[in-house]
Amino acid sequence: MMRGDEMTAARRPRMGLPRVALAFLANAALVVGCGECGDPELLNPPPSPTVRTDDAGTDSFMGFPDGSGIGVDRLTVSRVTPNHGPFVGGNSAIVRGTGFTEESFVTVGGRLVQPADTDFRSPNQLVVVMPAGEPGVVDVTVEAGDQSATLPDAYTYDSFYVEPNRGSTGGGTFVTLIGMGEAFLEGDSVTFDGAECTELDIISTGRATCLTPPGVIGAVDVTLTHDDGSSITLEEAYEYYNSSDPFNGGLGGGPLAGTMNVTVLNALTGGPVPGAFAIIGEDLETEHQGLTGLMGQIAFSGPDIIGDLTVHVAMDCFEKTSFVSFDAQDVTVILYPWNNPPPRCIPPGEPMPPPTGRGVQGAFVGGELVWQGPNEMGPNPWVNVPEGRPGWERVAYVYATQPCAGDSFSCINPDPNLGGGNNRVLETPLGVRGYPFRIFVRPAAFAVYALAGLENQVTGEFLPYVMGVARNVLAGPGEEVGAIELLMNIPLDHYLDVRPEGIPGPGTRGPDRFLARADIDLGGEGLIVRRTPTGEPIDEVNARSAERAFRFFAQPALLGALSDGRVRIETSFVTGDFGADPSSHVRTTGVREVDSEVVVGGWLGVPVATAPAFGQPIPADRILRWENTGDRDPDLHLVLMVGGDNNAAWRQFVPGHVYESPIPDLSSIPDIPDIADGFVTWVVYAIDIPGFDFNTVDYGDQAQRRWSAWAIDVFTARQ
Repeated sequence: MMRGDEMTAARRPRMGLPRVALAFLANAALVVGCGECGDPELLNPPPSPTVRTDDAGTDSFMGFPDGSGIGVDRLTVSRVTPNHGPFVGGNSAIVRGTGFTEESFVTVGGRLVQPADTDFRSPNQLVVVMPAGEPGVVDVTVEAGDQSATLPDAYTYDSFYVEPNRGSTGGGTFVTLIGMGEAFLEGDSVTFDGAECTELDIISTGRATCLTPPGVIGAVDVTLTHDDGSSITLEEAYEYYNSSDPFNGGLGGGPLAGTMNVTVLNALTGGPVPGAFAIIGEDLETEHQGLTGLMGQIAFSGPDIIGDLTVHVAMDCFEKTSFVSFDAQDVTVILYPWNNPPPRCIPPGEPMPPPTGRGVQGAFVGGELVWQGPNEMGPNPWVNVPEGRPGWERVAYVYATQPCAGDSFSCINPDPNLGGGNNRVLETPLGVRGYPFRIFVRPAAFAVYALAGLENQVTGEFLPYVMGVARNVLAGPGEEVGAIELLMNIPLDHYLDVRPEGIPGPGTRGPDRFLARADIDLGGEGLIVRRTPTGEPIDEVNARSAERAFRFFAQPALLGALSDGRVRIETSFVTGDFGADPSSHVRTTGVREVDSEVVVGGWLGVPVATAPAFGQPIPADRILRWENTGDRDPDLHLVLMVGGDNNAAWRQFVPGHVYESPIPDLSSIPDIPDIADGFVTWVVYAIDIPGFDFNTVDYGDQAQRRWSAWAIDVFTARQ
């Protein structure tokens, strides 16, 4: 059993990452997390209802069938809510029954729920994060001490899922459908509550995108219909809302018409924030200001509550938040607690962290690399890897796909050699049909792949020649998955050219060079991010100039085991040897052809601060201003600031056509401190998001997985 601290992975540091970006990433993870990796569905699951129904269908009070309160310690499982979810797992569910304890363990379809993801709420309720599983109906079992109870057919793993799984009733939300195996085919159609989505694009058999149709408030079914008439329906798989997103906050509810409703939530707890100060505009004499009530809500009304308005929300010990120049009736603000709070911000009796002992478990995958040849029942030689010159040897390395391509902590796989794993394969020893391997993996749905080639015994340089892939592998926490055969029959003899086009000019501080990455997207199984034995990406190109296309060598043809794969390219215009900011990035997905050239356009200019200029005092009018080096506006500006005390000071959502944001001095309001004195760091993100409408922006739009292009720079100022 591996603890969570053993599942660390070496990741390539991004040199010079500013403290404002670190604070932003730490705080944003509270809400948006690594959604590419399967965000929990319940930010703050509701408490157990007092009255519930037992297995026999009779009402029970606090888990006691006769309502007497006399102890019932018999272990039972009565239901799971929701009773279905994505095959990749990662969603939260509530297991109900009787006899649960703090040491209860839950298995779903025979796969253990991570002990650290099993939250004991009461003897009648456990909140769990579901493991990955094969599509279909499975049993759910709870073990407590020497007792065990199973509810047959309690949960269904869906063969595809929708991300994001909620959106406005007006429709037009850009969603991605992610499936396992051959989920999507040309000629398919997708309906939401019977209405067909538009602009359906089958990117691969494991991934498709479309725009949602308009709908009515509430959860609706999503149906995938194949060309042959067969269909799959996911019950209540998508939720329409009429105001701001109930889970991700933000704007919604339609244009302003005399009333604005503001709700303030705590990012850490998901609960309301009473006593938060909210104001429309920057005039501290306005009547449209006040404190939120017990439910964290305040409403502003008047004939002047129309058109584009700005709202600021502030609370001591929290980062201030602003939505700038919007036209929406409902505003849900999620306040992030300070990351470096002073003693006054730590409530007395703050709960202690949970005790250790229920950690995170990894899994193991083992099997053999198999080469084709005359020996049908035993190992064959590595015929498609050349003989090594003196100082070189034949070697192969085995990996699992990653849930995403970024360098975030949640997306990098654990070291495959942890816990006795060994991803380095030589021509000896021999296995039954090939050459054995065993690697440590994150419990998930993924593919396993191997690269075989020549390695320099002195320098460690690795030259891959052939590749093998095993698809649709599932591993639960603590599980040992064996007998995986990787057929090493994919030659790496192709290339892919990437040519940036329409690159914006640099600012005075950069960018000055290019960085391009190409990974293979296998839909719900994740990304093949090919790396050298030392962890450096193989499919990464650095160049000083974009006059010639960037060439990626040793590429596989997308055939056979990779027939549904698509290349995902991230092209960046960066600063310095370590790829620092200012920078501009474009993500290109769905690339199918190799031995061809991909033209990358859609670039955004990098932000350039004009007030305050770099290192200068905050302006007297308290308005941040910037320009960009490109020739078009982004969809969204995200402005973040860290004060002189190293606490996150301000977060602002600004429309892409607006290049300024006010940061009013609210220190005259009781208990609302101004930005801490000292050197202040502020950052501007310029972002493009498919299907974006600023008047329905939500906190999920901070997740990079939604972005198609973005540019960023970081500035300093004095307060």
